[in-house]
Amino acid sequence: MALQDKPTVGSMQPSDIASDFNVTNAVIRRALSMMGADTLVQVKAVRSTGLNPVGYVDIWPIVHQQDGQGNVVPHEIIYNVPYLRIQGGKRAFICDPQEGDIGAAIICGRDISSAKVNRTASAPGSYRQHDMADALYVGGYLNDAPEEYIGWVGGDVHVKTAGKFIVDAADCEINCNVKVSGDVTAGGISLQSHTHGGVQTGSGATGKPE
Repeated sequence: MALQDKPTVGSMQPSDIASDFNVTNAVIRRALSMMGADTLVQVKAVRSTGLNPVGYVDIWPIVHQQDGQGNVVPHEIIYNVPYLRIQGGKRAFICDPQEGDIGAAIICGRDISSAKVNRTASAPGSYRQHDMADALYVGGYLNDAPEEYIGWVGGDVHVKTAGKFIVDAADCEINCNVKVSGDVTAGGISLQSHTHGGVQTGSGATGKPE
């Protein structure tokens, strides 16, 4: 069922019935108020994340409706809204939305339900237009400071995560000096605690690596 702003009884002002022009103007205003417009929303649920096709979120518009007497009426939740992922072909930057995020809903001009199901060019699913049910989600507005991040902090690039930093590639080239505060393990051998056999104890030192 389409979700959209509903005109409320008593939303016309006294001046709206003062002339035919004002009546027409009031009818136009009420018709426009039924049209879904881009707005701020909060994520209430997220589906199909990580290494999956781009998924959907349930969102809640956080700018409430208001009738002619100033009474506030909250919106309902909009379900199964496609969210944005930065992707080109099979390459993507994955940072999926999370519950509680604040972002923007872009309201499409026509019914996108068939295109959502088919994930290709499709006819409109109905004749509805500018309806909040046909929203797209773009995240990243009015959120708190991040605790995990990848990006520029000042003039340096920082990677901070509570999990592992994993690089899965054919090769890795680092064209600069490398400083490591912890241990380095290569082929199961620790850089800090490995030993050398075939040497005598004493004050001598091994030669340089070859």
